[in-house]
Amino acid sequence: MGYKNLVDFHVHTDNSCDGHDSLMVISEHAAAKGIRAIAVTDHAECHRYFEDNFHLAIRYSYFETLKAKSAFRGQVAIMTGIELGQPLHDLQAAEDALSANVYDFVVAGLHLVRGETDFWKIDYSNADAPRLLHTYFDELYETACWGKFDAMSHLTYPLRYIVGRENISVNLSDYFPQIDRILSKLVADGKALELNTQGYRTPYGHPTPTFEILKRFKELGWEYVTIGSDAHHAADVGANVEDGFLLLKRAGFDYVTIYDRREPILLPII
Repeated sequence: MGYKNLVDFHVHTDNSCDGHDSLMVISEHAAAKGIRAIAVTDHAECHRYFEDNFHLAIRYSYFETLKAKSAFRGQVAIMTGIELGQPLHDLQAAEDALSANVYDFVVAGLHLVRGETDFWKIDYSNADAPRLLHTYFDELYETACWGKFDAMSHLTYPLRYIVGRENISVNLSDYFPQIDRILSKLVADGKALELNTQGYRTPYGHPTPTFEILKRFKELGWEYVTIGSDAHHAADVGANVEDGFLLLKRAGFDYVTIYDRREPILLPII
């Protein structure tokens, strides 16, 4: 396919609790693959922010991002970022994370809903999956209303595990009214929707969100979509971004959005 404007705006280093490689190694891989820009979005899981030392990890991550930005200048643009998980579960944590560093890009999402563990840890043989999904989309709408982010991450995240791992059938049309409310709020407030390509590399086999949701976002008249591999290993930086570009083009998008100092920049998908 040979896309020229390859970017990856969702990358985790070993400053994330589940990351495996240093940013220097990740940056070497990105440069070798011809990726124009990456955003370092190490985790800040707000529900366990202080207990699990995310408040320290994001500061280490930022310092290392500044070093890599200088070291790889002219090879790959490295943007400062953060992934805010469950920001409304602890607003004090969210505010600390946002004020800790000067970010180019803030992506927010939900890995769990109130009173539950992460979707990947849930035993679905004893869980009410429809109830969890309805709650998930309600909390995502609350997050959209809060709005202190640039892009909403992996909108259908639970499907990686409910459908991909447990083979539980989900009819997304049951949740379209909730999803439409989220998308409409993102559009009204000028926020981006992330196309997360990690799902391609899991048994689920699809990105998050689904093609239908991407197409609906475009139908609502908005152009801001980011793309990210959600890489947790250096080898995965940029993984499946070209597949994502094909999907975005199918959904009617001509541009992918990147951020510099929290300001959107539209890059042609070429």
